[in-house]
Amino acid sequence: MKELVYKTIDGNNPRKKEVSIEEKDARYKTNITKKWACKYFVKSHHQSSTSKNLRQWVRNRRVSENTAQQCHILKTINSRTGENKILCKILGEFYVIKGLTAFKIIYVNSLRIHMASMERRQAR
Repeated sequence: MKELVYKTIDGNNPRKKEVSIEEKDARYKTNITKKWACKYFVKSHHQSSTSKNLRQWVRNRRVSENTAQQCHILKTINSRTGENKILCKILGEFYVIKGLTAFKIIYVNSLRIHMASMERRQAR
């Protein structure tokens, strides 16, 4: 049976938005938990008098700044307990234009996978 939990978290900071999905799967001999979280931050904004100037400003920013995505993967294996953990994070940025204002959005997407043997977990 799969259990799916979906959360949208709005904190005290209106410039931060977090969306989280957690999935637990116990159909196999391994207990698998997956958690996917997406965090978005409004880093800065720029206002312009015309949309043409605004689009040019965004183009210049994207060329001058390093806007490449970063990907980090960490895997840990505990042979004593039989637990495996994988963490994958992707960091990046994009621009959103609304009216005559451009917003720079920074995001962090993470996927956590935790696998534990059911036999070892019951033996504790």
